[in-house]
Amino acid sequence: MFCSSALGQMTVTLSSSQTPRYRVGAPTVWTADVSGSVSGTVEYQFSGRKGSGQYKPLRAFSTSNQAIWTPSESEGTYSIQVKARNKLTGEIAVAAKDLTVDSLVTNGQPVITPTANPLVALYSVPGCPAGDSMYVQFSSANSLVSKTNLMPCTPASSMNVYIGGMLESTAYNMNYVVVDSQQPASIQSTGPIQQFTSGVIDPALAFPTLMRLQVPPSETATQRTLLMDYLSPPGGPYYFPTAVDLEGRVIWYYPQLGVPSQGTRYFLRPVPQSQGHILVIVNDPDASPSKWQILREIDLAGNTVSEVSASQVSEQLAAQGKLGIIDFDHEAIRLSNGHTLVIASQEKIYPTGTQGSSGPIDILGNAIIDLDENWNVAWSWSAYDHMDIHRAAVLGETCGPSVPGCPSLALAGRANDWLHANSLNYLPDSGDVLISLRHQDWVLKIDYANGSGSGDVLWRLGAGGDFAITSSDPYPWFSHQHNAQFDAQTGSFLAFDNGNTRISYTGGVGNSRGYVLKLDEASRKAATVMLADLGVYSIAVGSAQLLDNGNYHFEAGFIPNPYVQSYATEVAPDGTINYNMEGYLQTYRSYRMCSLYSSN
Repeated sequence: MFCSSALGQMTVTLSSSQTPRYRVGAPTVWTADVSGSVSGTVEYQFSGRKGSGQYKPLRAFSTSNQAIWTPSESEGTYSIQVKARNKLTGEIAVAAKDLTVDSLVTNGQPVITPTANPLVALYSVPGCPAGDSMYVQFSSANSLVSKTNLMPCTPASSMNVYIGGMLESTAYNMNYVVVDSQQPASIQSTGPIQQFTSGVIDPALAFPTLMRLQVPPSETATQRTLLMDYLSPPGGPYYFPTAVDLEGRVIWYYPQLGVPSQGTRYFLRPVPQSQGHILVIVNDPDASPSKWQILREIDLAGNTVSEVSASQVSEQLAAQGKLGIIDFDHEAIRLSNGHTLVIASQEKIYPTGTQGSSGPIDILGNAIIDLDENWNVAWSWSAYDHMDIHRAAVLGETCGPSVPGCPSLALAGRANDWLHANSLNYLPDSGDVLISLRHQDWVLKIDYANGSGSGDVLWRLGAGGDFAITSSDPYPWFSHQHNAQFDAQTGSFLAFDNGNTRISYTGGVGNSRGYVLKLDEASRKAATVMLADLGVYSIAVGSAQLLDNGNYHFEAGFIPNPYVQSYATEVAPDGTINYNMEGYLQTYRSYRMCSLYSSN
């Protein structure tokens, strides 16, 4: 089947790999072909929508003329659209196709359908009363009960949710629960218990070796799912994001990133209050430069929900009279209003003498981009506009070809890696945002004000910043930190303190720390609460998390000696370690979660 349209001399045709009828959760390959007078490279953007809603990009503009779409929300009428754009002339041709997607529910009974991922099933449930909510619970004979997040009931159509977090070749009982909107604590109805046996993981897939160094004691936090992003070594094997239990057994994975072209991508954040959706930054082999060009939202089955490219965002910034970006970088977080904050890299040439240079110098900076629900730029911040360009990287770091953690440069062969931003933290009390700047040894609070802020730096936390610190430690400040977080109500600041600057002062002696401060914003005073020696030195990457039992989770992601390894560690408030998982590879970041649907 196909349909076509043209806006000028170029015509685009859209066809699918399926029959005229489709079903919920069935992936379909869509192909676009152009004809007519075409000179120059053509790139394609695929978008999808349900009913008459707004189109949302399924695949960002790319030279690839194919996209896979998997409508999995419910049955109904959908539409897919492709825009073909001639990069040389700017001419655009559009084609769209309406399609009918059928329900999987049979005779009013729920249906469990395997997916391409053997550890994920699609659970399809009959609709329930408007105003009520539904969740699915599932467990094996030897596991605790896991629950999906609540879903608003849709009385006129089925409800469908991916079930993830299962061991391979294991029988699970599943059923749905409808919650009465008038009495949320009561149960209105419970669906029949059905059994599903998970599949077998492909033995050809590469999983890292994990070793549990300590048996989880009874006081270990209830978040017993460990969601991890492994970084592949040069030349492979090519690893991919994986979730394991505290025994190190695989319960979920995203194998689409286990290929050479994705060896330097970033697995980022679970999307709060979703059905297991996750944000990732990936490479696009069909874009140049390809490194970190795509910000993508995926579901537990590995389907692309939506994505946007760095080049599209850069075009929007340029249209607003602002400096563009060269990639997405290190971090993206989803806000409760549906917007996404993402870090991006920027690049500018500065005159001789800047940061002590002997000639004109390329300096890498960072931006924070606020993207609305349709990936349009709603607000942006550039460090070039709000920070002192003369304060160079603390340890003089530079970026160049093949330097880990560096983007593809556009203006020079080498650049000063001025900031190296690596995390964002939204502050709901003020609507502002924290950004962690590894190469400045600083964490900044930025006037975001829920998208209406000036972008001014409200304070700088770290050595040489705006806070005085009270501590008996000879080097009380964090350095080259990751995953910085602040709770304005309690004054608690949390980070993974890699410690690069501190350890450079001691001639290489020292370890990374689990780091907690008490901040008084009004008086600009800080006091150390916990400086937990983690027993290892992670020269890069890492994460930090407050757990539900008051303990902390820290990921020491890159320990180079005596071999490359990582440690996922649970630390009590007194600094003692009560759980440790060692991985024989580099890990970008990890999260402790109650399930793939919730961190607590």
